[in-house]
This record gives sequence, structure tokens and C-alpha cells, in this order.
Amino acid sequence: MGNFLRNNFSPQRRRALRAALLMAGPAIILLLLFMVWPFVHGIQLSRTNQRFDSRAAQNVGGKNYDRLLSVSLIRLPDVPDSVPDSASAGWYKSKTGDLIFRWRPNTLDEVGLEKWKAYEIARTFHLGNRYYAVIAKDSLFWQALLNNFRFAIVVVPLQTLLALLLAILVNQKLPAINIFRTIYFSPVVTSIVVIAVVWKFLYNPDFGLINEMLEFVSAGKIGPYKWLLSSSQAMNAIIIMSIWQGVGFQMIVFLAGLQDIPEDLYEASGIDGASLWQKFRYITLPMLRNTTIFVVLATTVLAFRLFDQVNVMTPDGGPEESTATMVWYAIRIGWRQNEVGYASAISIVFVAIVLVISLVQRLTVKSERAMDY
Repeated sequence: MGNFLRNNFSPQRRRALRAALLMAGPAIILLLLFMVWPFVHGIQLSRTNQRFDSRAAQNVGGKNYDRLLSVSLIRLPDVPDSVPDSASAGWYKSKTGDLIFRWRPNTLDEVGLEKWKAYEIARTFHLGNRYYAVIAKDSLFWQALLNNFRFAIVVVPLQTLLALLLAILVNQKLPAINIFRTIYFSPVVTSIVVIAVVWKFLYNPDFGLINEMLEFVSAGKIGPYKWLLSSSQAMNAIIIMSIWQGVGFQMIVFLAGLQDIPEDLYEASGIDGASLWQKFRYITLPMLRNTTIFVVLATTVLAFRLFDQVNVMTPDGGPEESTATMVWYAIRIGWRQNEVGYASAISIVFVAIVLVISLVQRLTVKSERAMDY
């Protein structure tokens, strides 16, 4: 190594390299110790049936990943002319009169689906008169993954846009503007657990302030809503709270980017007769390109890490697992159900998904930049 440095670097470059390694060394060591090594160890655990009890773990190969990722689309048997309320696998009518396919592994051979006994129905749908089902060995994993995507798809664009608007507002030279910056940023530095508990009271269907406010504003025409007690509204409630709680962080980042834009650009465009919208479109947005990239990437990662809000506001994953997320599910499997090996497999898949999404976002931005120039 010493000969390589002497032959390829000047003394000044060698001193600069040593100084860089000396300053970056502690961060590199911490990164290896608390991120790289746990990830490698997690891969090893994911191939075992490790538990917290005293029994020795056994290598199970890829069984955990097979259980986790096995998913298929099948066509269900046609609905018979008469639908009995039987106890075997097949069609039956619910109390509300809806058609439901009863999935019972021990009797699936009666309808020709015996090879799918290890699977569960994740979702059913029909196209015309034909009925289909998405089945998986671990249907809750796929439900949690869909919930994560739903949360991220809504939160990332809305939170980014709202943060940009707030940053523009608090960037104005107005009296006591720092008070408003503090108000908007204060939820970020407040414990998320405390915020979740407060919002759980606000969402209370009987005496919650949000329902009371909606009824007052609409003269009783809107609400009351069950919010966290409804499978169709629980995730929306968490989305609203999460946007409110996290938007201050992105606002500060955008504010720093706005204050780095030279005022000369706006003055020159004003002399040329540019309107406010033209200044925003042709000066502000292009100059905030790198800032926006960082905000979107950071918000995406934070959105997929959703756990605290779900764990506090809907401890059991919400009604019908409507708020279950990947992190929540991994912790439930690992700590509550004592399946450490399987929870490690969930965590590895989760990291891989977030990494791929982040890389796709970054590569997409790069290709657009290359096209611009």
C-alpha cells in the first residue's frame, strides 16, 4: 500500500489522503459496526429457524424466503347456481348477502385446489363472470407491503409539495417570521410517541376534537368518522398525522435551498418583466433541483420506515391489518412470535426493496438531467 501511494500520489496528495482517512475513519468504523455487520449477520439469521429460546438454531436454507415471497394468481371455481352455507371449501353467502369463497386447506381437494393448501387468500376480485384470487403463503406480508406503498405514494409528493410551499412562506422578510418557522418545525423535534398519543385522542370517535370540528364547520353534514376504528379510514388518519408531523423537516431543507439562491437572479428577471409564476418556474424550481432530490429520497426512506405511529395508534395493525407495515410486521414476528430467523428474512427483503426504490429514483433523476443538457 505504501509503495502504491508513493508511486501514484505526490507528497501533498498523500498528506491530504491521510488526513481524509483520519477524519472519515471514525464514521467508517461506526458504519461497518452498526450497519454493514448487522446486515450481514441478518442474512445469516434469515437462513435459520433461530428463536429466542435456548434451542440451537438449524439451517433451513431458503425456506424463510420461500414462505415470504411465494405468491400466485389463481382462478376460483365458478359460482354454482345455488350457494349453500356449507362448512367446506367453496362459495357461500355472508350475512350481508355477499359472495365469499371459503378457503379451508383441509377440504380444498373438493374444488380442485389441493396443491394450494399452504397458501392463504390475500385478495379476491372478478372480471366479468370469472372470479380470481391472489394467494400467498404469508398474506400479511403482502398486505403490509401494499400498505407501505400506499403510505409512500401519498405522503412523499404531498409532504414535499407542502414543505416547499411552507418554505416559500417562511422565507419572506416579515416581522416575527422566526416564530412561524419555530411553530412549523416544532412537531419534528417533539417525540413521535407523544404526538401519536395526542392524535389518538383527537381521532377519538366519541369526543375527539377533529370530529367535533368537522361537525361544527359542516353544520352536522360531515362526520362523525370512526378514524382509527375503521379499516377504510385508519391508514388515511395515520397519513394525515404523519404529513403534519414530518413536513417541518423538509421545510427547513427547502428553506436552506431557497436562501442559497442569489437575489440577483430575481432582480434581473423582474427587470425583464417576469411574473411571480415565471420566477418560480424558471428560477426557483431549477435552482432547487438538488434540494428536491434529497427531500424526495429522504422522505421515501422515512415513509417506508413507518412504525411508531402504527404501533401507538393501532397496536394490532389496525382493523383487519389495514395499517400493518413491513417494520411493524418484522417486529411482531421477531419479538412477539419469537421467529427471529423469519423476521430477519423480512428485514432483508425490506432493505432490498427500499434500496431498489432509492436507486431507481436516483437513476431516473440522472437520466432526466442528462436529457436537459
